[in-house]
Amino acid sequence: MAAYHPWVYLKGGIERLLFELITHSRHEWILYTHHFDPGSTFPEMKDLNVVQLAPRISVRRSLRPLIRASRIMMTTQLPDDGARALLVSSDGMGDLLMVRNRLPAACYLHTPLKILHDPVTRETLAKESKMKSIGLSLLAPAFQTATRRAWRRYGHVFVNSEETRARVTRAKLVPNGPVEVLHPGVDADRYAFKPGPRQPFFLVPGRMMWQKNIELAIDAFARAHGTDMQGELVIAGMVDEKSRPYLASLRARASELPIRFVVDPSDARMIELYQACTAVIFPPSSEDFGIVPLEAMAAGAPVLAVDAAGPRETIRSGETGWLLPPFPDAFADKMREVAAAGPALEPVRRAARQRALAFSWRTFADRVDHVMEDMARSK
Repeated sequence: MAAYHPWVYLKGGIERLLFELITHSRHEWILYTHHFDPGSTFPEMKDLNVVQLAPRISVRRSLRPLIRASRIMMTTQLPDDGARALLVSSDGMGDLLMVRNRLPAACYLHTPLKILHDPVTRETLAKESKMKSIGLSLLAPAFQTATRRAWRRYGHVFVNSEETRARVTRAKLVPNGPVEVLHPGVDADRYAFKPGPRQPFFLVPGRMMWQKNIELAIDAFARAHGTDMQGELVIAGMVDEKSRPYLASLRARASELPIRFVVDPSDARMIELYQACTAVIFPPSSEDFGIVPLEAMAAGAPVLAVDAAGPRETIRSGETGWLLPPFPDAFADKMREVAAAGPALEPVRRAARQRALAFSWRTFADRVDHVMEDMARSK
C-alpha cells in the first residue's frame, strides 16, 4: 500500500497517526512525501519506508511557497512501485496529488484547509496580515475548484471527527464514495497512568503555533495565580522555524509569571509531564479533533478545553475533564477549583484513563486496512 502526506517534519498528531497506522497495519506501506526531515519529526519515523519525492517543497505557509507547493503536487506522478492502492493524508493540500494519479484512492482528512474553511482561522489571519488575507481571497476560487475535482477521485474518505465531517459538507467536498468518521487512537501503554499525588502545575502540551490559542492559557493562569492558587504553568511542545516569532510573543506575555517553556521535548519528557501534571489545558477554539486530550486522559490527566469542535467528541465534561467557554475567567475559575481538589480528583483521573482506552490504534489500523483492501480490489 502507498500513503502520501505533503510534509513529514514535525512531532504532531498527523505524524503520530501515520506512524501508528503503518506499524499496526497488516500490510507493507511506502510513505511518500515532498518534504521529509527525520531530524525534527519523531525519531521512529526513520524506520519506515519513507520516499521523498522531487522536487522538495518548502514548509513555509506564506502565499508564494504555497502556490509553488500546489503546482508541484498537481504535476507529480507517483513512481510505479507495485502499490495497489493509495491513501492520501490531507490537511487541505494533499488532495492535489490526485490530479495526475490514477491508483484507487482513499483519503484520511485531518481538516479541510483552515485558512479557507475555518472562520476562526480566517479571522485571525485577517488581523495578522491584511495583504495575506486579500491574496488568499483572490486565489481561493481556483484552489477550491481543483480540490473539489480531486475529491471525485476518492472511493472512500475518512475524517477524524464529526466536526471535520461538518466542515467537509460546508466546503462542498464530495467524494465518489462514503465519508466515514474514524477517530485516531492513543497508545495507552506509552501514556501509562500512575495513581497518587501530582505536582502543582498545569500543562499546555502540543505544537506552539498561533492556531493553538496558547494566549488563553497564559491569561487564565495569570488570573488564577493572582489569587490564592500556587504552582506554575508549563507550556511544552515543538516549535518550527515559522513559529519562532509566536513563541517570542508568548514569552513576553508570560514575563513575571511562574510560567516555564519546554521547547522541543523528547517523547519521554513529554510523557513525564503528562504523568506529573495536575491537569492539562487545551485552549484551541477550532480544533478539528485534537490528539492531546487523548494522550492526557491516557496518562490520567483531566483536560480543561474550549467547549467547541473536536474536544466535544473525546472529553466527557464533568467526568473526564471540563469543556469551558473560551474566556480566561472561565478557565481561571476551573483551574483554581482543580488545583484545590487534591485527592478528590482521583475518580476523574481514573475515568479519564478509561475514556482514553476506547480509542485504539489497532482498531483504527484494522478499519483503514479493510477499506484499502477494497480499494485495491476495485482496480
